[in-house]
Amino acid sequence: MNLLKLEMMTATERMAEALTMRGLFVETKDDFIILAKENTNADIVKTKRLLNDLGIPTFWQGNQFQVLVSRFPIAAMKKIINVPGREFPVHMEGYHFKWRAFAQRRFGIKVNALDLDANMAMFVKSLNLAGITALAGCSGHHRYQPNVQLSGAYQGAWFKVIQEKYLKGLNLHYTWEVHFYNGSGSCIRAVETGRWDMSLIYQDTVQMAEVLQKYAAEIREIKKSSFKSSKEMKETAGKLLKEENVDVLIDWMKEQAEKQFSMI
Repeated sequence: MNLLKLEMMTATERMAEALTMRGLFVETKDDFIILAKENTNADIVKTKRLLNDLGIPTFWQGNQFQVLVSRFPIAAMKKIINVPGREFPVHMEGYHFKWRAFAQRRFGIKVNALDLDANMAMFVKSLNLAGITALAGCSGHHRYQPNVQLSGAYQGAWFKVIQEKYLKGLNLHYTWEVHFYNGSGSCIRAVETGRWDMSLIYQDTVQMAEVLQKYAAEIREIKKSSFKSSKEMKETAGKLLKEENVDVLIDWMKEQAEKQFSMI
């Protein structure tokens, strides 16, 4: 976070920034903070509980609230940004692996931001906003590779296309690759370096999240215009996946989307 920018922020703006960095979608109107419809109902409940537990006075009206203090210190922002997530079950159903589910779904799924690891929440939520279905994310907790579980291999192949088009210019600290396994699943994970710095992981995921949020509507529209649940596309994609030709699958997806990219 830019310290000069923070110094100029009001208490409301600092609260909104902290919640955004924790993976929530927020809007501000006058002195109200609005938790947007892209959040889950659980996130609204959990946010209200979190602020109460931190002793931050607020006034709520449905999905929006006011911060009832004129000063909101950076230390309080960090407490919100770093609040830990929790373990929750992740189920991979049969439809996750099907071409039809990939081609017809415009948005991803709604995952509770405050259940996700603090370092990964904004990235996971932003992937889903851009229509790349992400089920969960783990920071690795200094021991394992930070990763995001995607909903099947087609989502992983599509992220590779989007990564090359929108994210390749970012100055990231780690290399983030898509790992495919068993011809059906995929995940995004950082390449192992022998040392995991949670701050650098967080900086990487925030950078990627900000770009995905900026171009989310555009990415969704490109996907909608490029892929159909037609028999021809289903058979082509299915054959490549069955043969585990993921590089060819990625190139084929890129070719289908190229016309839409050229119109941007």
